[in-house]
Amino acid sequence: MFKHTMKVATTPARSPHFGNTRRSSRSQQYAKAVVPDIIDDDIETTHTYPETTVDRASFVSPKSKRRVTEFQYRVYDACRQVPLGHYSTYKAISDHLGSGPRAVGNALAKNPFCPLPIPCHRILTTDCYIGGFSGDTKSKIFFKKAKLEKEGLAFDESGFLNESMQQSRFFSEFK
Repeated sequence: MFKHTMKVATTPARSPHFGNTRRSSRSQQYAKAVVPDIIDDDIETTHTYPETTVDRASFVSPKSKRRVTEFQYRVYDACRQVPLGHYSTYKAISDHLGSGPRAVGNALAKNPFCPLPIPCHRILTTDCYIGGFSGDTKSKIFFKKAKLEKEGLAFDESGFLNESMQQSRFFSEFK
């Protein structure tokens, strides 16, 4: 098994990824999203999370009907560290794990433990765009936005986290 241990500090102030945005295309994507009739803003439902190796090996996700992989558990273990009222990024988690942001996003899209104990709604793109939620970028992003707003974060009309929160609410202290 490959285990990458390099950790890179990814913060909005120091990461080159935060300055390299595709803001206009993201704004267009957000503008085309369809607001659903009912918004799921639940941030309290807690699912049982397998903690032991034995429990993890036998757990089958009700979402995908497959076993959760070791990599997915590593992503979920990192994600569960992001505190209420804060956010992190796919890139920050991938830097911590020594993987790629898309792999992290794919794992979170399959998260069967949302909203708690694995608050995947707290993970944004590196340019602080709302990103997808539950594998969807067309309508469920409004669920993600509602959950984050309920936790105290605020977004502009294009789906980007307000600049005043980008530094103070960023979490990257993964263990």
